[in-house]
Amino acid sequence: MLKRLGLGLLKGLVIGGALGAGLHFGLGWTVATGALGFALAAGAGALAGVFTGKPPWAPGGRIEAGLKAAFGAGLGVLAYWLGTKYGAVGLPLDIPAAANASEVLAGTPWTEIPLTTVAAVAGVYGTLVELDNTPGTEPEVAPARARVEVSDDAEPETVPADESEAGRERGA
Repeated sequence: MLKRLGLGLLKGLVIGGALGAGLHFGLGWTVATGALGFALAAGAGALAGVFTGKPPWAPGGRIEAGLKAAFGAGLGVLAYWLGTKYGAVGLPLDIPAAANASEVLAGTPWTEIPLTTVAAVAGVYGTLVELDNTPGTEPEVAPARARVEVSDDAEPETVPADESEAGRERGA
C-alpha cells in the first residue's frame, strides 16, 4: 500500500508539475486567480484522473478513465476553493519566470501560482486514484453454470387447445 501511495504521488506530481511548468515558464502565466484558477485546478484533476490508476488503453479502461477525469475535475475545483479559502499561505521565496513574464514575488499565496496549485491538486488526486487502484481487487468471474441437456427421445407435453386459448386471453 505504501508503494501505491508513493507511486500515485509521484505520478500526480509529475503530471501537475509538467502542466504547471508549461503554464508558468512556457506561457508566462505566473498568476492565475478567479475563474482561471478554478479551470486550471479542474484540468489538473482531470489529467491526473486519466493518467493515474488503470490506464485508458487497458481493457475497460476508457470508461474508468472518463469517470476518474470527471470526478477529478470536480475534486480539483473543490480543492482549489478550499485552498484559497482556508490555506492561502504566502510563499517564502521568489520564483523566477520566463523572459517575457514577471517573476512571482515572495509573499504571494501559493494558490495564485499555477506552478504550485496545479501540482498540488494533481498530486493529491493522483495519490487517491492510485490507492484505489490496488491490484488484485478485480471482481472474479463467476464460474460457468451447469447446463441441463434434454434428450431427443423425450415426448413433448401436449396442451389441450381450449386451455391454451384461455391462457392467451388472460395474458393479453
